[in-house]
Order: sequence, then C-alpha cells, then structure tokens
Amino acid sequence: MTDISKLGVGGTTYTIKDESARTSSQNAVNASEYARQIDTDTYAGQSLAALFAGEIANYANVWAWLRARVRAGNFAGMRTKDYIDLTLTNGNNVRYRIGDFDPYLYCGDASKGHHVVMVPSAPVAVTGADAVNGSYIVWNETATNQGTAENAHPYLVSNLHRWETEVYYPMLPQIVRDCILNQRVLLETRYSASGALTASNNWAWADLGPVWSPSEMEVYGCCVWGTPGYSVGFDCQFDIFKKTKDRIQGSRISWWLRSVSGLSSSYVCYVDSYGIAYYYTPAYAWVRPLPCFLVG
Repeated sequence: MTDISKLGVGGTTYTIKDESARTSSQNAVNASEYARQIDTDTYAGQSLAALFAGEIANYANVWAWLRARVRAGNFAGMRTKDYIDLTLTNGNNVRYRIGDFDPYLYCGDASKGHHVVMVPSAPVAVTGADAVNGSYIVWNETATNQGTAENAHPYLVSNLHRWETEVYYPMLPQIVRDCILNQRVLLETRYSASGALTASNNWAWADLGPVWSPSEMEVYGCCVWGTPGYSVGFDCQFDIFKKTKDRIQGSRISWWLRSVSGLSSSYVCYVDSYGIAYYYTPAYAWVRPLPCFLVG
C-alpha cells in the first residue's frame, strides 16, 4: 500500500501525514482491543520487557524497573497477566505474570505499601531431592495437617513451605530476589496438646517470607474446604483467578494451596487438574507447587 506523507504543489512541499495523530489513533484502537480481551477473559498478557523497553533502558533490569514503578504506585499501561520470563539457577524457565495490583494495600498489622502479585503461568516442576514422581512434591511427608507446639501454623511447618523458602527462593535470580517484598498475612493455626484437630482453632499474624503458595480465598474468592473464618484471614481473591479456567491455564496439573482442610485432621487443600477445588492427603505425590511472590 502506498504511504504518502508529503505533497508538492507549485514547487512547495507540504507535509500531509500527521504521525502523532496516527500514533494516538492506533494506541486508542489497541487499548480498545485489550479492553475487549480483558472483558472476555481472552487477554493472554504481554511481555513487560518488550512493552516498556524504552523505560526499562534507564534501569539495571526489568525487575528493578518494575519495583520502582510499583513503589511509586504507577501501574499505568500494565494489566493482569502481563509477564516477565526468568531462568532459575537450575536452568528451568518460568514465566511470572501479574496476578493482581495492590490487593493488600495499607492492610495488615503492619501497613503494606504498594505491591503487585507475581504468579507462575503454570505449576512449577520440582527437581532434585524433593521431587517425587519426577517433578511433583508432597505437602508433607506424612499425612498430617497440624501445627506444632513451637509453631501452630500448619503451612509454616509444612514440607511445601520449606521447599519454597529453602530450595526454590535461592534458585531465583538475584535481580528478582532484590525486588521481592515479604508477605505477611493473618494465617490459620491448628494445634492442641490433647490431640489432632479436624478444623483450625485460631489465627495469628505471620510472615510467609518471600515465596509462598496462595490460599483458598486468594484462588476461589471464598472458603471451600478450609475452616470458615480462620482459613480466610484477611485474604481476597486475586484478579488472575476469577474464572475456573484461569486456575489451570490449560496445563491440567494439580497444585497445592497453603490452606488446610476444615473437615479432617490430615487433609490439605489444592487446585485439582480438572479445575475444581479439592482436598486430599498432604502425602499425595501428584501435585506441584505454584510459588508466588510480591514485588514492592
């Protein structure tokens, strides 16, 4: 197609192509299309590194740029599901997508600043000594969902959380770790010196650390198999999980939650590969982790 930008009349050349107007018009068309995709939940996300390459050039890396943007509360141009790809120290690639913007802003026993939730696009394959059945992990080595006398939070004493903090977190590139904001939540407790409990019996503010698994509330927007009240805490549903299909993203791989069952003294909660909310023994060896973190 011919693209005429200038016109000569009587020996004088006139500019007839308004690049600024064309750019503004195209940006409006793009914004309208992205809005349509978001409304129909067909938006697949865009690479933040490509989308904001001009801005990022002024920073050490894309993660440093994202942290600066987030701390300033400047989310302009970013959308849920936009992503950054990273490579773990074991050589595996993981795509991290924006899961929500400021879901816990100013909340908690210690006010939380601006943040974005970063969520893997698929459950992460486990490697090394913690891997079972090739690439899965057990929530606990034995069938228990109880806390202990020293730490009454079942999740914080789980094998899953040990792996997240002691194994997975060190595998993240240093430039990512430098930008992570530790998560602190109102977390369910379950412990009694007199015996195992079938439901959580309290809650308390607790540090999850830099990497953690979502709760039932953060995925489904309600308590399903957990303990009503205590398992919800101050959590809310993340935007990225609003529809059932969003919870498995076509991978059809089950993944663990941090919530424990409110109907059993041994079962814990997870997202089933069929997209349903479910619970089962924490020693089940066909479930993967979904290690999330905050940037802020």
